[in-house]
Amino acid sequence: MNRIKLITLVNKILPKQRNKIVFYGRTSYDNNHHALIKYLIKNGYNEKYRIYLVVANDNDLIYYDNIKHIKKVKGIIAGAYHTLTAKYIFHTHGMGKMANNTPNNQMVFDMWHGTALKTLGEYSSNYHKRSTKILATCEFSKEYFKKCFGYKEDQFFICGYPRCEQFFEENHAMEQLGILKENYDKIVLYMPTFRKASRWDRNDSDHEFPLFNEVSLEEFNVFLSEKNIMFIIKPHPAQDNLDIFNLDFSNIKIIKNDFLLSKKIMPYNFVGETDILITDYSSIYFDFLLTQKPIGFVIDDIDDYSDKRGFVVDNPLDYMPGEKIKDVEELKAFLDSILAGKDDWKEKRKEINDLVNFDQSLEYSKKILDFVGITKE
Repeated sequence: MNRIKLITLVNKILPKQRNKIVFYGRTSYDNNHHALIKYLIKNGYNEKYRIYLVVANDNDLIYYDNIKHIKKVKGIIAGAYHTLTAKYIFHTHGMGKMANNTPNNQMVFDMWHGTALKTLGEYSSNYHKRSTKILATCEFSKEYFKKCFGYKEDQFFICGYPRCEQFFEENHAMEQLGILKENYDKIVLYMPTFRKASRWDRNDSDHEFPLFNEVSLEEFNVFLSEKNIMFIIKPHPAQDNLDIFNLDFSNIKIIKNDFLLSKKIMPYNFVGETDILITDYSSIYFDFLLTQKPIGFVIDDIDDYSDKRGFVVDNPLDYMPGEKIKDVEELKAFLDSILAGKDDWKEKRKEINDLVNFDQSLEYSKKILDFVGITKE
């Protein structure tokens, strides 16, 4: 008997505790996990439910120290026990070693981790059996979830990602990061997706890091200083560490995940406080569209990236509502245009936002909890 069949059998036999919620992570937690857990705590759900956080690496669980009925779970045996006896399970990257064919008396909700522009991996035809329901932000993403994962029509719940609620929270995250917004004319955030991730044995582009190297960063910093712009670079957590991530500039701040954790700052809190997003093929821009702020797209390796990783659509540029940037001079020109009050992409952003963010209510956490049957009464 293989592992999945064995876990499926055990899961069917064990009774489920209706007041137990498990958040399951492969190695760490996605922002959707953190946003939903935060909502549960803020609104007192942890008075009724016991919430267990199951993850291999609990570094990003420092947010939940000493909170009533929130328990970190360490070890394979304890993790398996709580996962197989919980009525409700949330995950964003699959169930990993605990994958099984979900029984009828358990709700396993796949929140996933982004509306994709880049290609998703092909999963087995039985992948849809590992979860009861899956979250999709729109019909656009629902169709490629069907294609890539085999999910069925009746498994979808159309709603926004809980993490997007954090764009609009008052947390003064920039100040906690040592950046005073009033000191700058604009705060610009650069968040590209990863190219090389050794831990996953991935190489999605021959470009080590898009757009910049040490020399171009130094020259760009002069421009930023003259324009009174703070430029934040937030590398993807999976991106291999590079020497340029350790450089220091007056108007460029490089922020890694570890630094955010040390400050107990949720990533989307400081993202929401920025004025302009610069990205590439990362799913963050689909979320950021909800803010209605300008976006620029770095596409200096789009041909190489298309050949190696690929996109879920034939014409990705049509889904990127912002200036297309191939070098630092074009980035400067884009920022100059924003400083001058120009915004040529406002209507296109609205068009794509309406396409990919069907629900723009920003009440996503509550809607998800109500949908799966988690109530305070």
